[in-house]
Amino acid sequence: MIVDDFVTVLTPVLRLRTVVVLVVLCACLPLAGCQILGPAALSAGRGAYNEVIARTSSEQTLGLIVRLRYSDPIGLLAVSSVTASLKFSTQAKGEAGFGSPASYAGALVPFSAGVTYEDSPLISYAPVDWQAFLREWLAPVPLETLALAMQGTPGQDTFMVLRVMVERMNGLRLGVGATVEEQTAFHRAATLLAQFRELGIGLWVQESGATGRYELILSNYSPGRIAEVEEFLRLLELQGNPAQQSTIRLPVALGVRDGNFNGLAVQTRSVAEIMDTVAASIEVPGEHVKEGLVQARSVPQEASGSPGPILRIQSSRSTPRQANVAVQHRGWWYYVDDTDLASKRAFLYIQTLFFTRLSEATRGAQATPLLTIPVK
Repeated sequence: MIVDDFVTVLTPVLRLRTVVVLVVLCACLPLAGCQILGPAALSAGRGAYNEVIARTSSEQTLGLIVRLRYSDPIGLLAVSSVTASLKFSTQAKGEAGFGSPASYAGALVPFSAGVTYEDSPLISYAPVDWQAFLREWLAPVPLETLALAMQGTPGQDTFMVLRVMVERMNGLRLGVGATVEEQTAFHRAATLLAQFRELGIGLWVQESGATGRYELILSNYSPGRIAEVEEFLRLLELQGNPAQQSTIRLPVALGVRDGNFNGLAVQTRSVAEIMDTVAASIEVPGEHVKEGLVQARSVPQEASGSPGPILRIQSSRSTPRQANVAVQHRGWWYYVDDTDLASKRAFLYIQTLFFTRLSEATRGAQATPLLTIPVK
């Protein structure tokens, strides 16, 4: 009888302690949720935002090139910021009975809890200062950008960088109006420069103590490479004797070569010229040409063995199955094939150069975003 009375008294105490434990668990859930879901949300959200921004930026660049081909109006928006706000909420439920077990047996709901979070980003778009953009659009690529690209890219891409950025090297031209002989000589000189870069015997460096001044250094070439160095100097009408000189230093200048200048004078293209050149090579539908929507591409006479267009952009009526980047325009798809490695690399460099210029045009406008969109 005494034992039964003791159990009767102790049971409510135990149940009260259970309730206290449940309350403590509920209080800990928000902290646990922040510790677990916070890093998980960052891991998933950062990659997702970066993926979408990269894809839409590529689509905007390709769309701009296509619209230039059709002489259609263009518009640009730059994503200035993405602010992601995470809201956490917790819910916990449990029931405990008091009194005789016969009054609540089978009617209690087990303890349950949950943590949810909501991502509510704010996306801000910066307007383009068109006056600033026009300067960046029409200005030739700076010599510093060319030198950094020549030194920082792999040797196999050096030839492509020269084709994209450079219009003339000394007396050798590549652009509109260049003769077949000039194109052939330009391609050969560019090929040799790419080989020198890949072999480590041709370096683009900044002159010591001279800000903004660069030079091309040819050195450490083996006896088997002397003939190629001589050919390079001959093509560009430069003085030097690699058979007797272990190092040949050639100053690099932006502009047209003066007769007294024994160095490499380069004339770079503007972003507008680069985009127009790429746009002219787009394979537009024949029906659009017949309807007068776009002019047929006038193919200039090219040197034998020419590598073809800098960037090949194809068109398709249906959705392309292997597209690295694709956009729709006037009912057709325009895309860069995912298996065309040379075109993919060229598009990457052109896009990087374009966004470098675009960032300069939006620098002053970033403090006042044109549009901020909450996404739910």
